Amino acid sequence: MQSVTPENYVRSPFPLRVAGPEDAPFVSALIGQDASAYMARVTTLISDHGFFFLEPITSSVLEAHMQFDKPGRGKECLHAARAGLRYAFDVLGAKVVFGRISMDDRAARVFTRMIGFKSDGVRPRTPDGEMVEWFEMTARPEAF
Repeated sequence: MQSVTPENYVRSPFPLRVAGPEDAPFVSALIGQDASAYMARVTTLISDHGFFFLEPITSSVLEAHMQFDKPGRGKECLHAARAGLRYAFDVLGAKVVFGRISMDDRAARVFTRMIGFKSDGVRPRTPDGEMVEWFEMTARPEAF
């Protein structure tokens, strides 16, 4: 079996790499606010048109966030998500990766299912927050 390194798990038909502090302006422009402090505490995988955040909740539980401009949606986004999940499980040692998606964002909820996440139900994001659908993945799909 091949050794687990960032180089062989972030391989994708589209350029994708682990981001550094120098990438904060690009990510900040995508999310509309300064991403520097956030990027300092999460693993960020970046492509030409978007990013995939892996936020540590515990040592083995990560919350995934992603955002892509229109040119990066479709195949680029799909490959980035798969590479991000490979990285989460194989390099970062995640046991669970989860996400929360607004009920208003049907496209994101469909995409999340397409990449292998299972719904864990609909409930508030926070005790008094908006209703979101929670998704989780507990093992890297072999197809990735």
